[in-house]
Amino acid sequence: MTETSVDTTAGVGREDWERRTTKRTGAGLVSDPYPKLAELRGRGPIHRGSTFELFGVPDPMAEVWPEAQRFISVGYDVTEQILQDNIGFSNAGIRKMTEYVFGEISLMGSDDPEHRKFRALVQPAFTRHGLEIWSGFVRPRLDQLIAGFKARGSADLYFEYCAEFPVYVIAMVLGVKKEDLECFHEWTAMLQIAAAPPDEARSARLAVEDYMRRIIEDRRKRPRDDIISMLLEREIELDGVREKIGERHLLGLINNLLPAGAGTTFRSLGILLVTLLERPELLERLYVERERIPRIVEEVLRWNGPVLFAPPRLATRDCVIDGVDIPAGSIVEAAIGAANRDPERFENPDMFMPDRNPRVTLAFSTGVHYCAGSQVARMELTAAVNALLDHLPKLRFDDSRPRPQITGLMYRMPTGVPARWG
Repeated sequence: MTETSVDTTAGVGREDWERRTTKRTGAGLVSDPYPKLAELRGRGPIHRGSTFELFGVPDPMAEVWPEAQRFISVGYDVTEQILQDNIGFSNAGIRKMTEYVFGEISLMGSDDPEHRKFRALVQPAFTRHGLEIWSGFVRPRLDQLIAGFKARGSADLYFEYCAEFPVYVIAMVLGVKKEDLECFHEWTAMLQIAAAPPDEARSARLAVEDYMRRIIEDRRKRPRDDIISMLLEREIELDGVREKIGERHLLGLINNLLPAGAGTTFRSLGILLVTLLERPELLERLYVERERIPRIVEEVLRWNGPVLFAPPRLATRDCVIDGVDIPAGSIVEAAIGAANRDPERFENPDMFMPDRNPRVTLAFSTGVHYCAGSQVARMELTAAVNALLDHLPKLRFDDSRPRPQITGLMYRMPTGVPARWG
């Protein structure tokens, strides 16, 4: 497959809805975007145009901003500058795109002080006690999944492990019944930005809200030691009056948590496993050198992370960045994947270096919109690799099946992770 060749079987997934949602964001249409992004970066850190236009791929965001001028940043310093300036480059401006996914309460589609207020509400989910609640579901689920395929000696770990893990954890954290997990998984996939047409995304959001209302009502009557009960104890200031968080705000926060807590993490895990399986000597050493795993996780997120560009920003005023005029009303895509391979920031940036000296990257964004759940994601990725190494000796690619590709544009993912062991 060439960088921009269109495959009639494009999209990644087991079900039609999975393949359809991943295809909308470039899966099966773009293989390796980094050479073209490096070429672009060589001509300057910011350019007119969109990522989708650059690769000749249908743009799922064009339906939201058909007339807006588009820009893409590919240099580290410029991308960091844009992400940290949520006054000149507003997240609230993209609410037009996020409202059908998240509703009126949007962490992603808000600026301070509103954003700070929403973030404070959800922060208990990521405190030490909140992390304990998350982690309580992690290892049991990983062990359960591995037990389901261990005796076979082979499996596609992307679909039987990666895809079945983070969505389960966040569903359990939110109180979803196990028998409803399949429906919940589909709804969550539709809530990824640009992964579904507005009507489908809105329908998925309404389905999630209808389901979660029953759980919220139950927790009001019978609080538990769980995330929903914790959030119900939070207060929000409205019109100068502090009051307990209401259903409207809580549902909005849940809609915001789902895509990052499920989709992004499972794609990250798939890319991480492909990266390790492609390096048998490194993988073999990890069986006894587990302390290296967290650093490897960071390097994979830098080198080939699951998100190529951050949610686009709306320029609120005319400005000039590195000699490029950006009119007010323009949409700017901060290409964190390209920025994380900027040679001005990282030595040999296109090389995967498992023991690279740690340096701050943009994998989880930066500024006020730095990912609130980053520690949960890191914990889950590290735990998932450790569980495989604990249970599956001599883990390796299944050479009887085609080698997977990492594909996608807005979101990156492997086509599979066929593996054997023993």
